[in-house]
Amino acid sequence: MKKIAITTAFIIALALGSIAQIKQSSEGIYLDENNNPFTGVYNEYYENGNIRIEMNLKSGIQDGYTNIYFVNGIKNEQRSYSDGLMNGTWITWNEMEVKLAEANYNKGQKNGKWYIWDEKGTLRYEMEYEDGAKIGIWKMYNESGELINEKEYTKRNK
Repeated sequence: MKKIAITTAFIIALALGSIAQIKQSSEGIYLDENNNPFTGVYNEYYENGNIRIEMNLKSGIQDGYTNIYFVNGIKNEQRSYSDGLMNGTWITWNEMEVKLAEANYNKGQKNGKWYIWDEKGTLRYEMEYEDGAKIGIWKMYNESGELINEKEYTKRNK
């Protein structure tokens, strides 16, 4: 029954035209089948019918969320862009749906809190950036979640 539902969804998506064929130019612009910059949500699918990637594009440039999935349909990454630049929160999960990383960007630069977890979901690293520079107290934790190391960074004057 699940295969029938997946196949039906795939056929409907084809019929609605949500599976446009786009390509990326050497300049990094996503183009439609007529070589025009693509605007809209672009989706790619695995052979089994599960979504592989969904990407928001504006005038051929990533703008908004891009989601990447494992072959089994579980979300692997959520990225955020603004005018083609990394912007906002990026999150990565494993196939068990455990969050592995959370990173923040502002206009293409690392900015804000960053976290790294192990495969079991234990926080291992806590970091912070401002305008691409390391700042604040960076922390490292062991496999039991106990703080084992700290290092302080101060922002350099420009």
